[in-house]
Amino acid sequence: MVASIHTRELSVWLPSDRRYRFVTPSPRFDPGPDQRLTLSLLGAPEITGAGAELASGLLVKPKALALLAFLGLSGRTGFRHRDEVLALLWPKSDTARAQNALRQGLFLLRKHLPTDALVARGSDEIGLAPRCVRVDVAVFGEHLGHGRETEALALYRGALLDGFHLYSDSDFMAWLVMERARQQQHAVRAAVALARRYAMDGDVAGMGSWLDFARTIAPHDEDLLRSSIELHRDCGDAAGAAQRYGVALERFRNDLGITLSPETTRAGQLLGDGRTPSVSAVPAKFATTPALRRPRAVSPDARHLHLQARQLASQRSPTTIMKAIASFERAIEASPEYAEAHAGLGMALCQAVAYVDHPGSDVWPRAKAHASRACELDPQLGEAHAVLAHVTLCYDYDWTAADAHFRRALALDPRSATTRHSYALYFLTASGRAEEALGVLDRARDDTPTDPTHSVYYAMCALFDRRFMRALQEADFVLESSPTLFTAHWVRGMALEALGDLTAAIETFEAALAMTERSSIFLWQLGRASASAGDRARATTILDELEQRGGDSGSLLYARAEILAAMGDIEGALDLLYLAYRRRSPHVIFCAVKPALDPLRATRRFRDLLARMRLPRLQGGCV
Repeated sequence: MVASIHTRELSVWLPSDRRYRFVTPSPRFDPGPDQRLTLSLLGAPEITGAGAELASGLLVKPKALALLAFLGLSGRTGFRHRDEVLALLWPKSDTARAQNALRQGLFLLRKHLPTDALVARGSDEIGLAPRCVRVDVAVFGEHLGHGRETEALALYRGALLDGFHLYSDSDFMAWLVMERARQQQHAVRAAVALARRYAMDGDVAGMGSWLDFARTIAPHDEDLLRSSIELHRDCGDAAGAAQRYGVALERFRNDLGITLSPETTRAGQLLGDGRTPSVSAVPAKFATTPALRRPRAVSPDARHLHLQARQLASQRSPTTIMKAIASFERAIEASPEYAEAHAGLGMALCQAVAYVDHPGSDVWPRAKAHASRACELDPQLGEAHAVLAHVTLCYDYDWTAADAHFRRALALDPRSATTRHSYALYFLTASGRAEEALGVLDRARDDTPTDPTHSVYYAMCALFDRRFMRALQEADFVLESSPTLFTAHWVRGMALEALGDLTAAIETFEAALAMTERSSIFLWQLGRASASAGDRARATTILDELEQRGGDSGSLLYARAEILAAMGDIEGALDLLYLAYRRRSPHVIFCAVKPALDPLRATRRFRDLLARMRLPRLQGGCV
């Protein structure tokens, strides 16, 4: 499919019957040879393409259209379980009647759709065949997954199944409301990403057009409003920022009869005196370390499991992290209100995303849930706030909110090694503030000089700041006293690789690979170093093994991206990097500073990725 850029007028109806019109870039597609039936669900439902005349009869059959839409939005697997369909569309019918209704519904779909459009997997799963039916929501998601926001938003004609209503005793409308909100959020984020792209080029008008588009989709989204204010302000358009705030203030008052939140109000008020809004300062009530508190009233078994889990998690190897998660879960089972166990489990889950190939899009919400529970049980537990900071950064890419969480965590527990490490590496170093990060870690080393992990994190921060010899010296220093600390081997190998000693780097990674029972982390390092050394055969073999271990894992997608970059496959590396971003790999946080991604830095797609992650300090940009 060939796409060319043209200019068209976008217009969107709002609930208040006010129409906003503006001109903005959008794609024009050459339809090419694709003659499939097209099911358009974004906006008022439409059916076009081959066989549309017959298939359009489904548009006037609400229950059949609901079934068709549910199958069309089946996600990555492409199939829905029959029980899932029955529970959604016929929840109050007995099993026999529900199954009969489903058979009738599928018969109706087969009657109207092209031959072989409906497919089955086994006896329990049904779906639509992509080779026969093209669903705009699936294409919308595919474009977003590959960083093609302009093409994606050209498909967004309005809310999912706009105007559709199913009058029946089913749960379909509740599902539809949630799915509408999810697709709307994707569209808003895509429009903001495009706005940031125009801002990077200094095109304030283009930036404003995409922000206007996002506002028509979500007129009462305060996160969008704050992003809009931030973008205008950072590009030097204080008047535009003030205007957006003023219009929004009136819109919220007239449409909803409410005022803006205190955070948004503060951001707007600070525009008047030229100061930069910030929420990173530590609130006064958290400015001092809390007094010593009494120990938890938990069972001895729970406490022993918790201590065991802490020891396991501190080793940060794939095997020990999984054992730590199991011990934390057993501690919580023994004492459900054990705040420290909930916080520890949240942190171990964060480690699992980085070290054990767990999918970030699934694990981050779970980590957040346990951290939030810990905060409910004990609002003064610093580690719980540190987990929230980590999740906010790696899952939401909200650097401002993450900074606030980190500072609150440090105010509550200033000597926490976990919080210091996460703040120094993931926040400060990833955002280009390595000097501050090294200062945080030096203070930690002064406080607890016997903890070797402080020096490991120091070495990692130095490496990402391109102080390669310093990183190597720190890693070697740690390995003298802790030869089995696998993270030190990780840093040592990367430092050697960056210094050009590929033979020694490969030897380091091979030794660590054996030490960690062929963990994916060192398989990835070995693959990248082999590619850098010109051993494409070995690098290709490792790429295949990583793909077999977990094709959808964000961390493994990122790992393969680094290997492809070392092999010179720039576009292939970028494709995987965008997928890793969508899967919320924590490694993506370091895109702005990792030496391994240097081959990609000159590309526009890479700059766009940095922009959509909302990095607070980008050279040459205003985001």
